[in-house]
Amino acid sequence: MRALWHSGQPRLPWRRLVFAAFGVALLVALLGLFGDAVDLTLLFLGFAPSCLLVFLLPEAPVSQPSAVVGGHVVSALVGVGAAAFLPLSWWSAALAAGVATGAMALLRIIHPPAVATAVVALASGAGWMFLLLPALAAPVLIVVVALLYHRLTGVQYPAPGIRGGGAVERHPRED
Repeated sequence: MRALWHSGQPRLPWRRLVFAAFGVALLVALLGLFGDAVDLTLLFLGFAPSCLLVFLLPEAPVSQPSAVVGGHVVSALVGVGAAAFLPLSWWSAALAAGVATGAMALLRIIHPPAVATAVVALASGAGWMFLLLPALAAPVLIVVVALLYHRLTGVQYPAPGIRGGGAVERHPRED
C-alpha cells in the first residue's frame, strides 16, 4: 500500500521548478491571446498540460517538438473527423480518445495532453479550421517559446539523442 503513495519521480532542483512554473504561466498567458478565436476553457484543456511538459520535463520523449506538434495535430484530425461523422456522446468521445491514442502511438509521436485535443474538437463540433487554429498554431507557439526559453535558461531542448529510433522493451507479461 505504501508503494501507491511513493511517486518514484526524482526531486527537481528549486531553480528548475521556479523557472518552469514561470514559463508555464507565461506560455498559458500567450495562449490566452487565442481566446477570441476559441473558447479559453477548451483551449487550455490540452495545451496547458503541454506547457507543463515542455518546461518541467524538457528531456522527456513526450515533450519533444515532434511529439507536441504532431500529437496535437493528429489528435485534432481525429477529433474533427469524429465531429463531422459522429454524434456527440460518451462513446464517440471515448472512440475519439482511443483512436487519437492509437494514431499517436503508431506514428511514434505520443503526447498525452493531445488526447484532450481530440475530445475537445469533437465536443465543440470543430470544423477543419480547428486544425490550423488552435491545433497547429498553439503547439508551434509552445515549442517556439520553449526553444527560446530553454536557450536562455541553459537547458538543452530538444533533448539530445531522442530520435524515435525506438526499440520498445517488452512488458514482462508479454513474454
